[in-house]
Amino acid sequence: MPQIDLPYGNDVLSFAVDADLPLAVIRPQTVPLPADAAAVVRDALADPIGCPPLDAIVRPENTVAVIVDDITRQTPAHLVLPPVLEALHVAGVPRTAVRIVMALGTHRPMTADEIRQKIGAEIAAAYAIVNTDCRDTGASVYRGRSDAGIPAWVLKEVVSADVRIGIGMITPHMDAGFSGGGKIILPGVCGEATVEAFHRRQAKIAGNQLGRPDAPLRRDLEAFVDQRIGLEFIVNVALDARGRVYRCAAGHFIAAHRKGVEFAREVYGAPVPQRYPVVIANAYPAEIDLWQSTKAIAAGELMTADAGTLILVADCCEGNTTHPLVADYMGSDPTRLIQALDADSAEDPVACALAVPLSRMRQRVDLALVSSGLTPDVADRMGAALYATVEEALDAALKRQGPDAAVGVLTHGGVTLPLLP
Repeated sequence: MPQIDLPYGNDVLSFAVDADLPLAVIRPQTVPLPADAAAVVRDALADPIGCPPLDAIVRPENTVAVIVDDITRQTPAHLVLPPVLEALHVAGVPRTAVRIVMALGTHRPMTADEIRQKIGAEIAAAYAIVNTDCRDTGASVYRGRSDAGIPAWVLKEVVSADVRIGIGMITPHMDAGFSGGGKIILPGVCGEATVEAFHRRQAKIAGNQLGRPDAPLRRDLEAFVDQRIGLEFIVNVALDARGRVYRCAAGHFIAAHRKGVEFAREVYGAPVPQRYPVVIANAYPAEIDLWQSTKAIAAGELMTADAGTLILVADCCEGNTTHPLVADYMGSDPTRLIQALDADSAEDPVACALAVPLSRMRQRVDLALVSSGLTPDVADRMGAALYATVEEALDAALKRQGPDAAVGVLTHGGVTLPLLP
């Protein structure tokens, strides 16, 4: 019997399929990789998109906030940061004027070890690090409202900086179309009230937004950044399936982001010939907990036929720890979720809003789950059947869909963008 290997946590999860089963395995594209990743970043810094280079933006007297995405992203900040910091210092900005801000959104603060792994031990020891929970109401300052009505509560260290630089990666994203760009600001370094207001808008948007560069929330967040905060420069990488640097886009936070989206699509845009009655969507690399793993549901849903079965495979080594109520909301009716948001009665508005499109997806397809880190109780609250192995989940799906049902497998569901005809 053929064997399929899925990246899973720090290991590989293998499962066997019947040789006669109609099967399509969808993977990110194989792309040529540069010999020197740091040189790719330096080249992008030297030829920025849509704005002057850093040495024409910063002045020696400036303070700089370098904002870096957190441990839930694969961005190799330890490779990206040195050329950026070097450019700042060549322009005359002293080390003491630079703060490295971890963009946590609503995620937990990073541990000291995680920060060292993310940005490099030498940089972690040499620069001031900001690693502040968005729920710390004293850590943010108010900057008015965007035209969309989103209140701007932003970390003090970001607001007070003369220059803000965003470091991140670009992948397909389930609510903003693609990650990266201005998303490092909203929700990355915003207070809880701002993040809630931003996500509430998601509940009113119809349709799967994965891979749409013009997604409504992308437009909202870019207008917010432009109107209320400012983001003078970004450095965004596109990575291959193993997390290695493929290309880098640097410059204006919108213009450079759009070029980075092109790079990301070259890697993660995967042609899919049809929708399948059964889809196995492996959440890797967005699999640290259920909150992150839901990205694979969005990817898998795009290629699952009506009334088909979507099997989410997710390591979830940290269980259901970020926004635990997302499981309950996913298992609820989307109309009730919207009513709760409108009535301000949702206990966790961020999770409630994110769950609206997920609960709609769950109404269209049957959801199953294979996970080492999620319990039967969590699966039940999600409205998903939990199986011990992929084989067991697949057997159950084929009994429901028919023994000859075609199966699609997403090996990297946390980042892949299925491209249907």
